[in-house]
Amino acid sequence: MAVKIVKLIRYNPWWKGEGWEKEDHDLSKVGEIIPRKAINVKEGSIVLLRGIRRAGKSFYLKTQIKKLIERGIDPRRILYIPCDRFTRGEVKGFIDELRLRHGELYIFLDEITYLKGWRLFLKELGEEGITTVATGSNPVELRKESELLPGRGIEGNEYYFNPLSFGEFVHFMKLKLPPTSFSYREPKIDDLIPWYEEIEGLFYAYLQTGGFPETVTDFKNHGEIKEERYEEIIRLVLGEIAKSGKNEEIARELLEALFRLKGNRVDYVTLAREIGISHPTVREYLSTLESARVIYTLEAWDIAKKRHAHRKEKKIIFQSPLIAIALAVYLGEDPVKFIEENLEWLVEHIVASHVIWHCEEPILREKHVFAGFYYDQSKECDIVIKGRNGFFGIEVKYGRVKRKTYSFPVLYLSKDELGKDTLPVSLYLYGLEKSRRSI
Repeated sequence: MAVKIVKLIRYNPWWKGEGWEKEDHDLSKVGEIIPRKAINVKEGSIVLLRGIRRAGKSFYLKTQIKKLIERGIDPRRILYIPCDRFTRGEVKGFIDELRLRHGELYIFLDEITYLKGWRLFLKELGEEGITTVATGSNPVELRKESELLPGRGIEGNEYYFNPLSFGEFVHFMKLKLPPTSFSYREPKIDDLIPWYEEIEGLFYAYLQTGGFPETVTDFKNHGEIKEERYEEIIRLVLGEIAKSGKNEEIARELLEALFRLKGNRVDYVTLAREIGISHPTVREYLSTLESARVIYTLEAWDIAKKRHAHRKEKKIIFQSPLIAIALAVYLGEDPVKFIEENLEWLVEHIVASHVIWHCEEPILREKHVFAGFYYDQSKECDIVIKGRNGFFGIEVKYGRVKRKTYSFPVLYLSKDELGKDTLPVSLYLYGLEKSRRSI
């Protein structure tokens, strides 16, 4: 059956040969590529990238295509398809026709969850041994369906795609610092102490950008964030809700309620009462937002039983401070003033996200297995990680550090204090790399 290959030409400019980057929709818009962790695309394997929209997944695919061409792969064997533009039948037709003409292909399927029956389609590609890299901005579907594809070359090839970490942001800003990487519970910052002022200055800049590539380049090139970025963030969050079939108005009210909490504990019943919906509905919407990588829900640990106490209050963490800042702007607040007045809880959220990015891996080590927090009648520890050596707590004290007694070791993160169990948060986050399966 004949297919309209001409529809793909604009999305695959490398077919024309050298200089294609100037015609590419993504690469032509940037003056400088933000370095990201490389993935190994093995012949015949399926790679899945899941994460929040606007974190740079589409751009990342183009950089992988560029590397394949530099390796000597025939550009005509590389096929990129934005799946939100075509039907599953069209995509299958494109692949079949180009395989007949050029042999085995490297296929990049962007926004694959837009295809009807995409899970079975990806399964077919895996069974045929076609090298495939797929992304999805609807991680709810991507996560649910990818778990139903065992033995199809996915194992070990699934990655979280997050905003830039603070360390990645610093490297992109071209600040020359000693190379440092350490475990969340064994920070080694001695080589970084002389650079505290420079790192701390960039930390405040990172907080404004939230690690999203477009805001990062805004800041580097212009020293500020373009106002439209905040609207883009609100649209992407509500868009994820709409794609999952949920009510946008309920989602908006829930986000506003989470924003007003500013890091304080809450339970589902209280949130439900405030919004005027049932607590199962609250739980369902929070699950959707978490699957879309907008928030993290932290449950309290029962330390004695070594498991979560599901009936206790939760803490809701925004994955990026830019989401909270965008909500503030949406609610009529000035972004700079908002940041200055809410530094401590914004920093707490950054720390929680970075520690989770540092530890999590798809399937093998998901967030709910290791992350939580702790509270009792007199104290609260912001984030508590359950590891092989027991529990380990991290408290963010951006003001004056006040130590409390816990049944597990605790690291205190301050603005500028340094001691046996205390260190500046900016130095800690700089050396905290993402896990091997987090980009």
